[in-house]
Amino acid sequence: MLTDRTLSARPVLSGALPPGSVRLASMSEMTTWRVGGPALVADVSNLGEIETVLEVSSDLDADWLVIGRGSNVLAPDSGVEGVVIRLVGGFAGYRLNEDDACAGAGASLPPLSGAACMAGLGGLSFAIGIPGTVGGAIYMNAGAYGGSISDVVGGVTCIDTGSGKTGLLELSPGECGFGYRSSVFQRRRELLIVGTSLRLLRSDREELIGEAREYLRERRDRFPLGLPSCGSVFRRTVDAPPPGRLIDECGLKGLRVGDAMVSRLHANFIVNLGGARSQDILDLISEVRERVREATGVELEEEVELIGW
Repeated sequence: MLTDRTLSARPVLSGALPPGSVRLASMSEMTTWRVGGPALVADVSNLGEIETVLEVSSDLDADWLVIGRGSNVLAPDSGVEGVVIRLVGGFAGYRLNEDDACAGAGASLPPLSGAACMAGLGGLSFAIGIPGTVGGAIYMNAGAYGGSISDVVGGVTCIDTGSGKTGLLELSPGECGFGYRSSVFQRRRELLIVGTSLRLLRSDREELIGEAREYLRERRDRFPLGLPSCGSVFRRTVDAPPPGRLIDECGLKGLRVGDAMVSRLHANFIVNLGGARSQDILDLISEVRERVREATGVELEEEVELIGW
């Protein structure tokens, strides 16, 4: 929940950042599950503004966190303590080159993927329907249809907020510690991603467009896109069937807690039927995990990030 310590940062940040950049908002407005309580939000569009937010947060001993489109997070009903940073402006842009691309961490994945396909640059078509940002994709090593962002990352630009120094840090793909739905950024929360370079391949434009259209069609057919969700709730466990199959075989499709429900279309999705609370979703996640463990012995692990709990 918001405390006086966090609220005290609002007037300071409002005076230091452009008008309208700092506001009180509900996390339900900034997450694809459409749940979550109040937060102090700061929109930043350049490195100087990031440094301002970090300095103010440090001076007031307030926490901070960065979110993209909120497509893989669950925030509590009581709200989030600390300053929620959103990367906008220049951080939301991208540039396509002859055989690579540069993108800010706030750039949206679907438009970037679509633009790459239209330009005949291969390697990003798997991301055409992933409702997240480049920074979030790197943080989670997002992927689909056999591809992942780590396949194309050429380097990541970040700020080491724990070093006590200003300036940018460039990490090679090897230094990013990519694994299945994981990266070094999950283990080192002090690294704030601001951008990336992407290694793409010159490919047949029409084939890429056709591939992207097929992925979008499959997503429409398989996933409950008409209701708020976070995408896949659980990550795949080594040497176990996919989580959706396990949950389905346990007969849990349609299981509800309040207005949170295991999707009847894809069992690894929990959807908000309209009035779900964050706690409903968290309780349903726990119920699904317990029932699957009892029935199969498999311990499901969340892919979704819990923030502010």
